[in-house]
Amino acid sequence: MALQIENIEKDPLCCPQERPASLESLTFSSHGCQVYGTALIPGGARDQTYPCVIICHGFPGFASTFDIAQNLRRTGLVVISFSYRGNWGSQGNYTFSGAIDDAVCVAEWAHDEKNAAQYHIDKNNIFFIGHSMGGFVSINVTRRLPWLKGTAVMSPYDLPYWPAHGLDAAMHELIDSSLYVLHIESPEALYRNVVYCCQQGYGISQAFEDIKDRNLYFIGASQDDVAPAKTMIEPLWNQLSQHQTTAIQDYDTLPTEHAYNDVRLTVSRMFAQWIDKVLEAET
Repeated sequence: MALQIENIEKDPLCCPQERPASLESLTFSSHGCQVYGTALIPGGARDQTYPCVIICHGFPGFASTFDIAQNLRRTGLVVISFSYRGNWGSQGNYTFSGAIDDAVCVAEWAHDEKNAAQYHIDKNNIFFIGHSMGGFVSINVTRRLPWLKGTAVMSPYDLPYWPAHGLDAAMHELIDSSLYVLHIESPEALYRNVVYCCQQGYGISQAFEDIKDRNLYFIGASQDDVAPAKTMIEPLWNQLSQHQTTAIQDYDTLPTEHAYNDVRLTVSRMFAQWIDKVLEAET
């Protein structure tokens, strides 16, 4: 089923439908805690299923991705968004490694046959989209789940880059500026979790062997001083571009800053077009 890319910038025409578009509140279980989210479902036939996008917001999530989720739903995608443990009301303590675990739980929930049927998800076509730290999360989820159809990220934030280059102070400053919206064990515990992510090899630049033959899409922002593409995307992309694969792998840049404030429709369209490209390649 081809996506309706033209609906990025307009509402679909009203027409009689068995089932209208809907927004469903969701509760996921992750490591003994409740993680909260929503599912945006296109309207259509009662038994119709759609490709699914799980969208991961950044740290701590001020640059919400909910507008992108709405844009993508209009093209014919089920879109699931959620908040990690300890973030925006979800139970538990926030950690960076925990955010990866939470995203894996959400993906496995969507891939479950019963849940997929209830929420009109085509369980064979599940994608991840991530912004900033959500890009870091999405790439690491992709490393763990071989059945994901594809992963697209914009300005992914390579968490281990800073301590690996002796820039711990900058990392601590970023963390400290957002603690008031997080539930954490302590600032020191969150700093230690960064070290843990480094020790576990969670860096984006370290992901090549695990994702070299996966469908991947990177979008960088030329004015980004938070997650510059040169340091956060291109070390991995340079490895991928030298590797022969049948997977669909692309990299684009936009003339904007880290939050993509002035190109939200554009980036939504780029994501939808890339997903459509992957889906068409499978038919």
